[in-house]
Amino acid sequence: MGQEQPEQELARLREEHRQIKDVLALIQELTSRVVRSDSVGDLFCRAFSTLFRCVPFDVGIAVMIEQNLDLFLTTREGAGALVSEELIAKIRATLERLIPVSFATTEVVVKSETHELPAGEAYSLRCEAVALLEQESRTAGVLLLYREKGFTDDERRILAIFSTQVAMLLATIHAREKITNLADTDDLTGIWNKRYFRRQLPYEIERARTFNVPLSLLFFDIDGFKQINDSFGHVIGDVVLSELCGAARETLRPTDTLARFGGDEFAIILPHTDLYGASKVAERLLQRMRVMTIPTDDESAIRCSISIGIAEYARDESANDLTRRADERLYQSKRQGKNRYTA
Repeated sequence: MGQEQPEQELARLREEHRQIKDVLALIQELTSRVVRSDSVGDLFCRAFSTLFRCVPFDVGIAVMIEQNLDLFLTTREGAGALVSEELIAKIRATLERLIPVSFATTEVVVKSETHELPAGEAYSLRCEAVALLEQESRTAGVLLLYREKGFTDDERRILAIFSTQVAMLLATIHAREKITNLADTDDLTGIWNKRYFRRQLPYEIERARTFNVPLSLLFFDIDGFKQINDSFGHVIGDVVLSELCGAARETLRPTDTLARFGGDEFAIILPHTDLYGASKVAERLLQRMRVMTIPTDDESAIRCSISIGIAEYARDESANDLTRRADERLYQSKRQGKNRYTA
């Protein structure tokens, strides 16, 4: 009897030592992998694959709480499309249980979905493990793991340690993104520039193709902008561009991308938006510009209008083709009398 207790204690200590080694190895690999992670989506994909070695699971989800609920999902190789009404309902219920805010009407945006975990017979949403992602004294998101078998207390503790490390890595990526964004932002208007647009549009096209969701592109420019510059000077012309961008941003969703394409020409990428929805956006923009007035130095006021071209993404279409169609329809609006949209 006396011999069993030391043996049991030794086995317990060995198990604790193994768990500590696993956690240290997890942290070390996460730290090294973030250097190779170019985006938040890439980080979560790599991080979930690393966590799987310590805590096996069928589905891993990171929910970032921004203006929307941004989802980054990882599941097993060979699994079908994961996003479903059941899953979204479970996510909303979990968030409302953890955070005293209603997420019933918050839009859900799937940022990435990967199938890189080792293959299994099936994936299950039966049992759940949860950890909060805390950043700058606020809850920035939630990590969710699902599988058929329940999670042990030790596995939940590992997930908590994992979430703390991931939160630090996210802060590093966000700091790096801020520096990168300086090169992708238009100095005058503060919106995205052409360089960013050319990188973002192929990404949105690939997401629309992968998840079979609509995508539209809207091009517009200011009617008679050269005359405004000639009559009032380039300083007032710059004011017009800045005011117009501010008004345009107020009519768009946080998920939409507004970019200065060049001169007085602008582009708007509208994810999850078909031609009908894009036309409604165009109508709001036209109405907003028609009532906007910009004061000048001589106490007069400038009123301006815009012309718009709209194109909806057609499956397997390239970014260049979509851009060309939107631009052609913009000039069609110009030829038809300006201050209108063509879809």
